[in-house]
Amino acid sequence: MFNFRIISCPDGTQVIDHSLKTPYSALTPVQMTEYMEIDTQIAVMERLKRKAKRESDRKRKLKWNPLYKAACMFGLG
Repeated sequence: MFNFRIISCPDGTQVIDHSLKTPYSALTPVQMTEYMEIDTQIAVMERLKRKAKRESDRKRKLKWNPLYKAACMFGLG
């Protein structure tokens, strides 16, 4: 079961709704391929978001580190 549903709007755009789930049995083979590709893209985007958050947390913690402040004062940081 996919944890999202692709909703087609009347103007031709498609929206991904994460509040709905899509069972495998409700999809045609072509739709299944599309859902699998989108599922992979969502997983990659979530992984990149987690990585960016970890990096920003690391930089925030480093900024308050007294040794880092001292290194910056001496032009090493």
